[in-house]
Amino acid sequence: MYKTSGLLLLLVAQAVLAAPQLLQGKVGQAAVVMELDIATDGQVEGRYFYRKHHRDIALSGQRQADGSLQLGENLRYDEQRNDITLRPQNGGWVGAWHGPKASKPVPVSLTPYAAAQWPASSDAALNPVRQRSGYDYLRMVDLPLKPGKRERVQGHTLQWWDEPVSKIRLFRVLDGYPQASLQRINQLLAERQWQEVASYFDCQLGGSRNSGADFEQTVTPHLLSNKLLSVSIFTSYYCGGAHPDFGDNPLTLEVASGKPLQLEDLLWAGKGKPQLARKANGERADYQYEESVLAPWLVNAMTRLHPAQIKPGNEDDCGYSDPQVWQFVSWYATPQGLYLGPSFARVARACEYPAWSVLPWSVVKQHPGARPDLLP
Repeated sequence: MYKTSGLLLLLVAQAVLAAPQLLQGKVGQAAVVMELDIATDGQVEGRYFYRKHHRDIALSGQRQADGSLQLGENLRYDEQRNDITLRPQNGGWVGAWHGPKASKPVPVSLTPYAAAQWPASSDAALNPVRQRSGYDYLRMVDLPLKPGKRERVQGHTLQWWDEPVSKIRLFRVLDGYPQASLQRINQLLAERQWQEVASYFDCQLGGSRNSGADFEQTVTPHLLSNKLLSVSIFTSYYCGGAHPDFGDNPLTLEVASGKPLQLEDLLWAGKGKPQLARKANGERADYQYEESVLAPWLVNAMTRLHPAQIKPGNEDDCGYSDPQVWQFVSWYATPQGLYLGPSFARVARACEYPAWSVLPWSVVKQHPGARPDLLP
């Protein structure tokens, strides 16, 4: 019993040591928020932002034998440099910033930033951010959204909101639905906007170790019906990896409940009722349905519906007749039907998101998903 308890205490102690430290303080006279992750082997990874500018500065370095930290800023993977030296003091850290542009050392002082000290926000959409990452929350609570343009789309007034630093924008629906539905829909849209803002800053952090980053997003509302709201959120990005990339991560909601929908809620190509095993956190347990059932079915359906675009055996075509490209589709609802975008390996990414790959509602109704009541 003693050995087991000792092992548990050791594991707990290691977890505590490895947990990121959230800190607030100053570099010179400038207020900062910092996150430090000190591994049990002494390796340090972290980031911090100046409250005035909000953008991350990446930190990496090593804990020394005397407990002090030597950290470099935005280091490339083959660089070694000491820009900040910190030593522990009263549960926090003190030291100096002496980066390449410093004419003389600048004092640094940091103290633990407990959740009870965090500023409150009147924006309920920030609550998930607060629960997920105190560091992200403390940045975003100081980034109020700015009202953008208003427009009419499919009988609804949309108010766009812009986050000025990241340039991430998303709309809220002002009318055309019951008030309770509007509140739920707009809450989810607001939460999604902050999620995209967090992705922008994560991308910038990734690019800080390389040649910079780029993150541009286009939001297109495709359907605002009495049952469904569906929007495309298409992002082109470079976050310091080998190549730039792009992708669509649409959002489709049930209007009455504001609940996000899965493809199998609307379309089911399998036998019986839609049943896809999910883990406790909601993630799919496996993708056998997509591989064995959905992809072959979509090839047959799209070949029948769009024969001019799917040309098996043509060396110049994109290979839309290959079931593999239909296993993981990006999808959203339109007035005409379900848009289903195939996915390709990098060398053929230009083949993604063809304009023609729509499954008409008349076909979808012949293969309804778990929520046939939502089909038009």
